[in-house]
Amino acid sequence: MNIDTLRRERAPLWPIALARIAIGVLWLFSLRWKLPPDFAPDAGRGLLDYLQLEAQFPAFALYGRFVEAVVIPNFTLFAWVIFLTELLVGLSLLTGTLTRLGAAVGLLMALNLGVGMLAVPNEWPWSYVMLAMFHFIFLITAAGRVLGVDAWLRRRPPTGFWVRMLT
Repeated sequence: MNIDTLRRERAPLWPIALARIAIGVLWLFSLRWKLPPDFAPDAGRGLLDYLQLEAQFPAFALYGRFVEAVVIPNFTLFAWVIFLTELLVGLSLLTGTLTRLGAAVGLLMALNLGVGMLAVPNEWPWSYVMLAMFHFIFLITAAGRVLGVDAWLRRRPPTGFWVRMLT
């Protein structure tokens, strides 16, 4: 098989769209253990507990010190930022709206989670690698163009540069 043949072949995008929807639900489902105003679940570990684990078991000393010295003392601010970001990424992926933006932010969040949880006991860091891979795939395939609002946004004339880039 030569390179020209590879360029002409197209895989169906609906499986990627279904994966996008599932990962969107995953982000939204993960909000249940970090709900405002205290960002803690009724039972079990909450966001602050996981941040403390990141500071206690850092894979990179600088990262651990940052979490301990900056994030934890300003927990409420960071908790709101995390909550709202995960909410927006989840909604973006679920609905296929501005999917490239949602995928890019989700990719950064997955990489941050991976770095933060890499050395925490009983965590499986490969889950964050897989999460990052999904977001990368959504980013490069513009996964909202199938079963998503992005398909509708791109059909509306005139489509500007930013709409084309983010969808």
